[in-house]
Amino acid sequence: MHLALYRSERPERFNEIIGQKHIVRILQHQLETDNVSQAYLFTGTRGTGKTTTARILAKALNCTGNPADGQLPCGECENCKAIKEGRFLDVIEMDAASNNGVDDIRDLIDRVNYPPMVGRYKVYIIDEVHMLSTSAENAFLKTLEEPPAHVIFILATTNPEKVRETIRSRCMRLDFRRVSEDDLIEGMERICRRKQVNITRDALALVAQKADGSVRDGLSILEQCISGGDALVDLETVEDYLGSAGMDFYLGLTQNVIEHNMAEALKRVGDALRTGCDAKQIFSDWLEHYRNLMVVRYVDDAKRLINASEENIGRMRLQASQMDADSLEVSIRLLSEYINLARSSTQPRILLETAALHLMNGKAVPSSKVAEMLQLAKAELKKVPLVPTVQASSPEQTMAAEPKKAAEPAVPVSESSVPTAAEPETPAAAPTAAKDAAPAVPETSDAAETSFYEDGFDPEAVWDRIVDIVAQDAGASFRIMVGSTSRIESYRNGELSILVKANKIDLANDSKAEIQAAARQILGEHAVVTLRSDDGKGAPTGTAPARDVKPVTAVKPSNPPAAEPSRPIPEEPAYPAEPEFGIGDEGVDEIVPSDYNMMGGVDYPTRMEQKDDIVTEIAEEAGNLFGTSVEIID
Repeated sequence: MHLALYRSERPERFNEIIGQKHIVRILQHQLETDNVSQAYLFTGTRGTGKTTTARILAKALNCTGNPADGQLPCGECENCKAIKEGRFLDVIEMDAASNNGVDDIRDLIDRVNYPPMVGRYKVYIIDEVHMLSTSAENAFLKTLEEPPAHVIFILATTNPEKVRETIRSRCMRLDFRRVSEDDLIEGMERICRRKQVNITRDALALVAQKADGSVRDGLSILEQCISGGDALVDLETVEDYLGSAGMDFYLGLTQNVIEHNMAEALKRVGDALRTGCDAKQIFSDWLEHYRNLMVVRYVDDAKRLINASEENIGRMRLQASQMDADSLEVSIRLLSEYINLARSSTQPRILLETAALHLMNGKAVPSSKVAEMLQLAKAELKKVPLVPTVQASSPEQTMAAEPKKAAEPAVPVSESSVPTAAEPETPAAAPTAAKDAAPAVPETSDAAETSFYEDGFDPEAVWDRIVDIVAQDAGASFRIMVGSTSRIESYRNGELSILVKANKIDLANDSKAEIQAAARQILGEHAVVTLRSDDGKGAPTGTAPARDVKPVTAVKPSNPPAAEPSRPIPEEPAYPAEPEFGIGDEGVDEIVPSDYNMMGGVDYPTRMEQKDDIVTEIAEEAGNLFGTSVEIID
């Protein structure tokens, strides 16, 4: 069976490992001084040599050979060969991604106490250890802390932050870094010489660049390029296999953007895609080209930072001289945003053509000019300020607002009304008392208007911008679940209050840091965000909805009857913000109340059948509050 290049060319000794010299020095010194740790934690991104180094360490611990250079393992003894072929009984490899249960760990613990059968040490290599369940980690803790003297644990993970601290503290942690491009080129050159592959250094440099620090990714790309049987693998050959366009394409496309030649840009993109280039790869390489333009603009000796010939560096330097710093910064930022969109798009070609148009049409605003434009926008908004109004719903709110004119009673006082217990005994004082009590529910007027926003502040526009910024990282779920159901309640003295639907407040709190950062990006570094839940019971402060004011008939008291105690309005039953269905604790379907309104997610019941009782209760409570008899006219 054919083995992939990254498997057939896997290093067998420490001196064959590509990169990771800092880790090789530590392990070799421990082997020389016979001071090997009881447990290791190998961390690092994919393809950096974690599992390979673990196997080499296992060989060195059980090697019986005597290498000429004195560096273990020898790679030639029977134990080294058995470990390489995966048939050595004392080296046990375990994939925690598929064996992550507590039973798997208990089985491991039971076998740990048995001594090694062939070698000197029993070595357990547990890959993707962060996938262990909580119960499995708890069961593993004691054995990991105090293993038998003949057992060595080597744990490997790409997500060390997901490994609990109690496990990390029991291991020697060794961090595997991304392999540098120079180390990758050197290692791949050795492999190509051994396989007698004729490949140019420029081609290897492009392969190393695309590998992004991963040896396994680099060898996979290299195998793809040399499998075509070409007599010479050069830069153009690698670009062809990767579906990438050449340097001339990106220089020409960028020049089209600079000259605002959209027709030529569309033609150039279409020609590249017809030859088999991948639109997503073009996005990535075009972003890399703009990065190179930035480098050559500011670095004199750019050869060591850019994988390009001196001729191409000169051409890029000439092109970069036609662009200012703001244009480069905006272009890089815009292309990054389009790359994120293209990852999940089924039409990356359209996004690529749109990106070219976006870069040349001047809509991209440099960040240095954002503050200036914001001030201009505020000045325009001041001409037609968008300020909401709040209708007072109690005498206290009416008194708090400064009225432009005195409020008149909604209905005049009648001389033949029946007084309540609140009627004063002195007849001369009765008109005054009745007049004071009449304007209990004021009409909507300018006196009730209160600004909850600073001048020129557009709450809808600011909230839409905050949602756009947060959704770039949090994804479309934030836009749908939080953005579309929330709004800005007020903005005063730098404090931004956001009203969130009650059943979405937890989701909003999870992204509060991102919301805070977006608000400060738009409103300034001193902006403070407060998230407030809208429980659906009454209007929140500062955002009272407009409603029709019912006329109130206030009657002057004459013959006071015996005062009747007011009946309290019964409390409405509390219902969950979201309807819950399923099987209850006793195996019986949970019952949804008959008056529960599930339309539109509204979380209050409909009580049309109790309308008359509620009207009567409201009239009685209003009469007790205002000291007069109140009649509500429908």
